[in-house]
Amino acid sequence: MLYYIGIGILVLVIAFFMAATQKARGYNFWRYFIVSLVIVASIYMMLENLVLKPK
Repeated sequence: MLYYIGIGILVLVIAFFMAATQKARGYNFWRYFIVSLVIVASIYMMLENLVLKPK
């Protein structure tokens, strides 16, 4: 359980910094935060699935 909480916090931090770099360019922060959150979470799920269930 603690593992997934840590991964969730790490995903949030990475998505925050991805959105913050886009905000520095003048884009909408919340839009890029949601998009970055989905992208980082999906990459994590793909990597976890690759490691736990190799073909």
